[in-house]
Parts: sequence; C-alpha cells; structure tokens
Amino acid sequence: MVSPYLVAVGAEWEDGLSAGGWIADRLGPFGPSVGHAVPLGYPDNAIVPIPWEEDHDEVLAPVIALDALLEVLDPFTGDQPVHSGIWPGFGWMYETGDDPRTAPGIGAGVYWPLDAPRPAQEEIDRALAEARDEMVAERVQCPDAEPLILPNREYYLWSGPLRSAMAFRHQAYSPPSLIWPEDRSWFIGAPIYTNEIAVAGPTDVVEAVLRDPHLNARSATPDDELDIDD
Repeated sequence: MVSPYLVAVGAEWEDGLSAGGWIADRLGPFGPSVGHAVPLGYPDNAIVPIPWEEDHDEVLAPVIALDALLEVLDPFTGDQPVHSGIWPGFGWMYETGDDPRTAPGIGAGVYWPLDAPRPAQEEIDRALAEARDEMVAERVQCPDAEPLILPNREYYLWSGPLRSAMAFRHQAYSPPSLIWPEDRSWFIGAPIYTNEIAVAGPTDVVEAVLRDPHLNARSATPDDELDIDD
C-alpha cells in the first residue's frame, strides 16, 4: 500500500537492498560520528545544526533545517530520483496489516487545571476520541517492502523528486535519516534524535552548504561527532 503522503509528492516505497545496499560497506563504526551518519569516501563533509532556538514551538526545527538544506542541494541534483529512508521505530508508524487505532505507539490523555472541577465523563470520552482520530489520521503504515538493514538500524526507503524527502514533514520531530540522489553525488545523514545533520559530497556541494547563511553549517571530518540526544 502506497502512503497518501508519498502519492501527494510523486514518490513511492522501494526495496531497501536494491536501492541502498551499497551504503553499509561504506559506513564507519556505529555511533555518533559523521562517518556513520553518511558513507565514507566523499571528498568533503559538513554539519548543519537543527535550529531549535529559532523555532519557538520546538516542533518544526528539523523541517526548517532540511528545507533549507534541500534548497541548496537542488541545483546539484536536477531531475534525477532521490532516495530517502525513515526509521520505523517512531510511534506514528505501525506494522503492515495492523489496526492504526490499536497498534503500539498511540496514546491519548485528557488534562485539566488542578484547581478546576473534573469534566463530565462524556466530555472526557469525547475529547479522547477526537484526539485518537487526529493521531490515527496522521499515522503511516509500514510498507510491504524489504527495509534497508544497516548496523543497529533499519529503514524503509522511498524514491521520488528531491522534495519528496519531506513527504512526512507532518511528523516534524521525525525527519528522514538518509537522503541521497540516484547518482550518489551527495548524501544527507540525520540519525534518530539528532540535533545536527551530516552532509557529504564533492567540494563544490559542501562549499555551497557552508556558504548558505540560513544553514550555519561548519566544516567536518568523518571523525567529528554529531550532537545526538541519548
């Protein structure tokens, strides 16, 4: 089943091994290093911070960073397909064939001021039902496709135009962990729960990333470590 979020951006799920099987052998040891977030062997690397301090809601910061980064990479990418990968452990994804209302990862609660009277049970039940309906509407079923298996992680992949990398932007805390074009000329790595995004590519691509005032990027080596929440 193709996600409506993918259909909306002209993308579709794909087989993980055939699209990304080349990645595992080029990764450094598992951990927070740039050389594990992006494959080794690219001429240059950079780190782009996620601008939490610029997002007063602290919800859209990963989207803001990736949108700005993709804007810089657009001229280097052209019309070729771009591959993206998401970790399926986020609560908004659920196993193929499960009921999104009961699959693990969903939960709703009702809260009211401590100095206020308890709402009527009918009001509580109605609020809970509405909350669950909203969450169910935004959940994504894992595809009936082979995931890409990398050290200690697996990812479901999809391909489409460059901007399809943001197909699930409605789940702003959960950006794709892997993004690269068909020709593999550049690579974005955003490990789960990261506060920084790694970029690898040829010198002209990385220099463009470093020059862009919206990104506040810094030069990096494969041995540098990303700021990742434990």
